[in-house]
Amino acid sequence: MPEVLAAAREIQHESDRANVLSALAEKLPLELLPEVLAATREIQSEYFRGNVLSALLSALAEKLPPGLLPEVLAATREIQSEYFRGNVLSALTEKLPPGLLPEVLAAAREIQHESYRADVLSALAEKLPEVLPEVLAAAREIQNERYRANVLSALAEKLPEVLPEVLAATREIQNESYRADVLSALTEKLPPELLPEVLAATREILSESYRNHAKVLSALAEKLPEVLPEALAAAREIAFESDRADALIALAEKLPPKLLPEALAAAREIQSESDRTKVLSALASGLSQMPVAELLPLWRDTLHKLSLRTRPNLLQHIEALFPVIFALGGEAATAELARAIQDVGRWWR
Repeated sequence: MPEVLAAAREIQHESDRANVLSALAEKLPLELLPEVLAATREIQSEYFRGNVLSALLSALAEKLPPGLLPEVLAATREIQSEYFRGNVLSALTEKLPPGLLPEVLAAAREIQHESYRADVLSALAEKLPEVLPEVLAAAREIQNERYRANVLSALAEKLPEVLPEVLAATREIQNESYRADVLSALTEKLPPELLPEVLAATREILSESYRNHAKVLSALAEKLPEVLPEALAAAREIAFESDRADALIALAEKLPPKLLPEALAAAREIQSESDRTKVLSALASGLSQMPVAELLPLWRDTLHKLSLRTRPNLLQHIEALFPVIFALGGEAATAELARAIQDVGRWWR
């Protein structure tokens, strides 16, 4: 192996030399790693140098000797390209002991490009709690709201003590779509006492025809079922049918029986055949659990309105609502419906 490494270092073309060093990463004994690292630092191209560093980190995982990690970090900080430096720093966060994470955070804060800086901060958010407050402070310095939201969403997955401040930082985001993304991520983690504040922040989101509003309300419904009527109303306000269908599908499993007629009416209003069928399929299970006396009028009204559309679409909708048909009449109703379709099918030919 020392001979192989020596031969690799003699390769003049940096792309080929980097490929060989990367391939050697999994096979070299640990005692040769300092020499591999030295060979890597000799590569002038930051792209190829970054590739080898990433390969070393990926292949060796926890086997890197602790004494070598500061040198890997130093080699990473020498990379001038912020894109390549950010990639290697993100990979480093998975391998470094807690004592070196503050240095990664310092290196991340030196990255001027906010997207690359956000990637490293998001990776750091996955690590131990001692760096989370500093990561949050660095996240709040990011001017681009999309990248700031990405880091805040990553932080939302972490320890409860930073969540109130993450929520405060989220409410400062002006772009409602990015704000909604973070609020949705937060709802799963926040303690009950903070949920009213999330609800208040959600009610401030009204743009894009309620799409983002409905998205957060749907996430909140897991912990605050009382918001379901508001979530359903917001979903029905969404102008773009595909988004409206997605919102109704997300709500379908959470809706209590008393809201299912309204959801079914909303599904019938969708003009797109494929979107309407998807929503009907999502609602079918809940509808089939309703008392027959309440379900039968709904079914008659729905079947009548759906029959006014094209024949292939009617068949699609009947298939989507099969659980409802079975709930109303079991196998007998299913067989009767099949016979009726065959009879009417003769007229369609």
